[in-house]
Amino acid sequence: MAPEITEEMRQALNQQPDRPLKIEDDQSQKTYLLIPQENFRQWVDAELRRELQIGFDEADAGEVAEWDVESILSTARSSPLAEGH
Repeated sequence: MAPEITEEMRQALNQQPDRPLKIEDDQSQKTYLLIPQENFRQWVDAELRRELQIGFDEADAGEVAEWDVESILSTARSSPLAEGH
């Protein structure tokens, strides 16, 4: 069972219907995004395009670095996310 939206959330959603609503959990210090399910795919696609455009713009400006796969893998292996795997 999904939790119900509060009246405060509903009002905030109505004030910005075209953007995800940021919900902050003061206990965990995490931020969550509330977005209508039917808009999720479109929002993810738009975010991906935005991030890719940043990379394209940086490449066009000459802000590139050599692709060092070993360094990337080394960093990934030493990441806290890699622990326990």
